[in-house]
Amino acid sequence: MNRPIPPLEQPDNSKLPQLRHISKEVERSIQHVSDGMNGRRNVLPTKWDRLNKNLMGGLQPGKMYVIAGRPGVGKSAFSNQLIFDLLDKNAQKEIMVVYWSFEMPGDQQILRAGSKDTKLQTFELLSVEQKLSQDKFKRYVDETQKYKQYPIYFCSIPQDMEMMKKVNNQIFLKHPRKTIVNLIDHSRLVSGREDTELQRLNTLSKGCMWMQSKMQSVTILLSQLNRNIEQEHRAKNQYQPLLTDLFGGDSIGQDAHVVMMLQRPYDLYNLTEKYCGEDPVGLLAVHIEKNRDGLLGMIPFQTDLSTFTINERKLKTS
Repeated sequence: MNRPIPPLEQPDNSKLPQLRHISKEVERSIQHVSDGMNGRRNVLPTKWDRLNKNLMGGLQPGKMYVIAGRPGVGKSAFSNQLIFDLLDKNAQKEIMVVYWSFEMPGDQQILRAGSKDTKLQTFELLSVEQKLSQDKFKRYVDETQKYKQYPIYFCSIPQDMEMMKKVNNQIFLKHPRKTIVNLIDHSRLVSGREDTELQRLNTLSKGCMWMQSKMQSVTILLSQLNRNIEQEHRAKNQYQPLLTDLFGGDSIGQDAHVVMMLQRPYDLYNLTEKYCGEDPVGLLAVHIEKNRDGLLGMIPFQTDLSTFTINERKLKTS
């Protein structure tokens, strides 16, 4: 027997929150399942199958994805390849990337992408030891031309959160059908008038939540780990990262939908034993330490950061 829904009397006060009866949320939940069944979920898959599985199909509008690690672990290289691959994989969708490249300018990001495409190291491309040949130069030019067509806009001058919100709002008003992807590299370089760095990080995190709620944007936020991970007693656990290692974790960690923590055990800590069952040589371990909807766990990637090349390792079969 269906129970009648009693009317809810609410004072005429616009400041009060709007209350929704549970029946409305049941219908919304059913719609989400129906969309998935019929291939209508709004999700942006990456080229990395194992990562897609953990992220429930890929990156989802309205969510924040934190990519964290110690300096030099490969956060920028990982996110750089992620964003280019994301655009390749979703070429038929209306996406616009705002790349807040505060740590290094856009041309250096392209240099890294060109290094991956040509398999030429940056010291070769920049003629550090010997002059780059015309053939290799032409190869680099040919490989990087495609990036001119990508819907990516760089801002390499640090901004505060208010300016980032204004830019997003302008894009949203002009292109309401586009999914905006904000890639922020990195969190501690966002400026602001707050008294402390932690307060600035909190403002940043809440500002990202505002954009995600209003515009259903995607946030990819690069963040650093504190030095807790490098304490001597952490060696017993092979320096595996924890959520408490996230700098500004009380704000960024709580507001994020997904926290991925990167580690290179061989390159950073000279670990030679198996790391989470994986050969540590060339390993980029992506630890998903928080995931509101999907799966936790470590996804192994094989890297050659001399050419900024990152690929998922194949799943082991018994």
